[in-house]
Amino acid sequence: MRCRVPFTSSRRKPSSARQRESSTLDAALGRGAHGCNASAPSSWPSRFLWVLPIGAEAKPGYKVLPGGIELILPFGQEDGSIVSVSATGRQRVQLASEGNISRIEYSTTGQVSSRRVEADFGDLGRVHVRVDLGDFSSDPRRAGRCTGRGPVYGEGSYHGTIELSHQEGVPEVSVERGRVYFERRFRQVCKRRRAPSKPGLFSGLKRKIEEAVLSVRGRGEGRTVSLEATIYAFKLNPAHSSGTLSTAVYERREGVRIARSTGLPFGDWFVMSRRGKTPESIEIGTAKPYSGRAFYSRSPGSSPSWSGDLSVDLPGTHAIPLAGPGFTAVLCRGKVDHCRAKAVP
Repeated sequence: MRCRVPFTSSRRKPSSARQRESSTLDAALGRGAHGCNASAPSSWPSRFLWVLPIGAEAKPGYKVLPGGIELILPFGQEDGSIVSVSATGRQRVQLASEGNISRIEYSTTGQVSSRRVEADFGDLGRVHVRVDLGDFSSDPRRAGRCTGRGPVYGEGSYHGTIELSHQEGVPEVSVERGRVYFERRFRQVCKRRRAPSKPGLFSGLKRKIEEAVLSVRGRGEGRTVSLEATIYAFKLNPAHSSGTLSTAVYERREGVRIARSTGLPFGDWFVMSRRGKTPESIEIGTAKPYSGRAFYSRSPGSSPSWSGDLSVDLPGTHAIPLAGPGFTAVLCRGKVDHCRAKAVP
């Protein structure tokens, strides 16, 4: 259920632009909200969940959800890709295109307020729009788990120019108006959920399976490359291994940060050696958008090796090397959830 916040809405024009911006920000910050409780608008696409912040540092057993302001300007699909603009109160603007398995995002410093979003991405694109926000609603607190106020949501419209230049795997886009969604998050400290004490449905199966997380990092040709493989295998027969593979590539071009990413869903992309066997090894064979193979090997007393001709095609580029000189590989191996638990503070 939506609730009205007492402020001057877009249907009642204030006497000046300054009054309008002030009233919009007052509502966004929760001043005068009078205890309204509501959920986010049901019309928001589920993909907006991807832009929510991750937890910051907190004492054991707790996580911190940082505060911030964010504007989302989606403008539909082009050539099978979902294209959108997001902007934050830290004056960062992102222009993103997402396909079935790959994503590219341009990020740069811009001008962001409750009334406008402006950013120049050079020959990659530009954003120059006016924002007209309407009603706001807020979330109730997460009773019993979190301290701090719940987020405030708003929506409205924008008009102006949004352009995305065509590249290989990136559609050409030009729009002049559409919907805008606003979110104001307040800092919250939340208690982490405890794992159930009773054995789960798959507890017996988990005891027969081990998990491995292979993290690969490298630099070259002005790019930073990150690859992660999460592998699950039966302890008695690890040759039959399955898991997921993901890759992210970062670079900068004339003040614009470019992030490209892709991955493969759960599948039999891996062959892993039996635990305790020397040398410990993992072979990665892949499917599109990857090509080639890569090999991880480590013997006691020596550094791990990571070799092969594995590469990946990403929006705007192709055949980015993922193995060979300049790359380092780290393997964590243990019972299911062991490696993930080590990565979480």
